[in-house]
Amino acid sequence: MADGFVVKAVRGLWYVETGEGILCCSARGRLRAERLTPLVGDRVTVTPLGGGKGSLEGILPRKNDFIRPAVSNLDALVILASAAVPVTEPYLIDRMIAIAELKYCEPVICWHKCDLARNGELRDAYRAAGFRCLETSTVTGEGIAELSEALRGRFCAFTGNSGVGKSSLLNAMEPSLMLETGEVSDKLGRGRHTTRHVEVFRLEPDIRAADTPGFSAFDAEDVSLQLKEQLPELFREFRPYLGRCRFVDCGHGRDEGCAVREAVEKGKIHPSRYRSFLRLKEELKDLKEWDFRN
Repeated sequence: MADGFVVKAVRGLWYVETGEGILCCSARGRLRAERLTPLVGDRVTVTPLGGGKGSLEGILPRKNDFIRPAVSNLDALVILASAAVPVTEPYLIDRMIAIAELKYCEPVICWHKCDLARNGELRDAYRAAGFRCLETSTVTGEGIAELSEALRGRFCAFTGNSGVGKSSLLNAMEPSLMLETGEVSDKLGRGRHTTRHVEVFRLEPDIRAADTPGFSAFDAEDVSLQLKEQLPELFREFRPYLGRCRFVDCGHGRDEGCAVREAVEKGKIHPSRYRSFLRLKEELKDLKEWDFRN
């Protein structure tokens, strides 16, 4: 038996990286009986069967897991955004940040296509809030080495709205990948999906990265009751003001004496982040505990 790392899952087969190479594995019946589904990123135990095949025996404890895309044990979520076509809505960035924070996964904000346009104000707001924030371009090469250094020794996923350049950026970081890329539609201002499943790539010997579909892949299944309950704490620049509101049950909206809203008014919290909080709070308001029971 050997330890391994799941690098791809396609049609009920799992491709597991081991000391003997990549094995194409089927899951043991015991895992199916226990309704345990291996995910890309799982650390697993396998039995080599010869001929590049194996049997997936067990799943080791996970650091975290995401439902869509189905991936686990992420150290960092690289959120690609753009101030050029297609322009990324800040709410999408903040929604991904909240999910990453909930899962104990570091959000890394990457402003891509910076050769075409920059959004210095928003970039500086995220940096002031304590986020790692980089600018990259596959045309000029700006920021590529810095991004690689930030991900060294880690397992990360890349996500962003379609057409923002995820596959192009991965190709720039590791040219041998030759991933398919898509053009941005002039009419719609967004790209065509070229990534159809989650797959792990080696960007350098000590960097693993998962290419994923666009923002739509992180759908309502990861917007959980836990996210609703912890939402204010997941906006890290809110934390110094939590507990300082006039009322203990302050919702940080129009509540009288809200310390968070006062911080926004004084310029200590960026208005864009606060608007995202209110919008996500509204999206989550109707979730109830029984919505998540089997």
